Amino acid sequence: MSNHHSPVDDHQVRISDSPEIPPAINDNWQARRELADALRRLNMAMLTADAPTGQLRAVAAVVHTEAARIEANERVYGRKALSNLYTSRQQQNPDLLHEMSPASGWSNAVAPGMHIWREGERVHARVTPDWSHEGPFGHLHGGVIALLFDHVLSIGQRMVGSIGHTGTLTIRYHRPTPINKPLRMVADVKRIEGRKKFMAAELWADNACTASCEGIFIASRNALPPASPEPDKADT
Repeated sequence: MSNHHSPVDDHQVRISDSPEIPPAINDNWQARRELADALRRLNMAMLTADAPTGQLRAVAAVVHTEAARIEANERVYGRKALSNLYTSRQQQNPDLLHEMSPASGWSNAVAPGMHIWREGERVHARVTPDWSHEGPFGHLHGGVIALLFDHVLSIGQRMVGSIGHTGTLTIRYHRPTPINKPLRMVADVKRIEGRKKFMAAELWADNACTASCEGIFIASRNALPPASPEPDKADT
C-alpha cells in the first residue's frame, strides 16, 4: 500500500509553500468546493438582499429538498472517520484539515476562505471575511478574529515538528478590522520550552496592524523524544 493510502491525522498536515490555493485532489472534492462556494453565495444573498418573504420561503424549501438528497448518502462524521473510510477503500486522502476546517476549509461553507502558506521561518495567510462575519457595524467579529489566530498559529507550529493543543491565546485588538477587504496574517514560533511552543501572530488590513496575538501550544507528553538515560556510573 502506498503512503497516500495511509490514514492522515492532523499531525501529518503539511504547510503549503505556495500563496496559491492548491487544486482539489479529485473531481469529487472539487464539486464539494463548488457547493461550498454556492452556499456562501446564498448566505450572503440572504443576509444582504431585501427579498420578499415568499421568495425566501420558496428558496428554503428547495434547499431543504436538495439537502435531503445529499443526506440520503452514507454519512461520515469528522475528519478522522472520513480518513479511515478513504483508507479502507484504498483511496487517496485529501488534505482534510484544509478542506473541512471552520477557519480555512475550502469545502466548508461556514469558513471564510482562509489560505495559509510558509515563507522561510514564518507562515502567512490571507482571508477576506464578508458580511456573514460582521461584529461591530462594518467590521469583523472579535470571535472570528480569535478563530483565525488560533488556526494560523496551530498550522504554524508544524514548522518545528510535533504539534500541540491550544493552551492560551492572548489577543490585543488594536483597531476595528474591516470586512469585505483582503486581510493578511503572519505568524512564527518565538521559542520552545519543553512541551510548550510560544508563538505570535499579527492581523493586517492594508498597512495597519488591527490585532495581534500571543499563543502557547502544548504538546502531549508522548510527542516528546524519550529522555536520555542516566550516565552509567562506571563511565563517570
